[in-house]
Amino acid sequence: MQSVLKVDHSEQSFAEVEVPMPSPEPQTPMDADKASIYRHPLFPLLALLFEKCEQSTLSSDCITSASFDVDIENFVHCQEKEGKPFFSEDPELDNLAPITCF
Repeated sequence: MQSVLKVDHSEQSFAEVEVPMPSPEPQTPMDADKASIYRHPLFPLLALLFEKCEQSTLSSDCITSASFDVDIENFVHCQEKEGKPFFSEDPELDNLAPITCF
């Protein structure tokens, strides 16, 4: 199954991220790893930043680092406002998120 990610940029709503979830019982260890990554609380932010990077390489529009800062601040604000965690219950997965970002 191909995963599709949609992020609503117009309202900077991180709750609008749509990721098809695999079946409740993943068939392979790789499927289980993918499902864990998609469920991680930082995945919507990471997906938004990657998408923004990709868009900036495909267009002549100049995206500044300040716009990334705004996206991160908005994400943090939304997470805090909704009482959502920033980390999962899996320390190994949590350690992967910062490595992926940098």
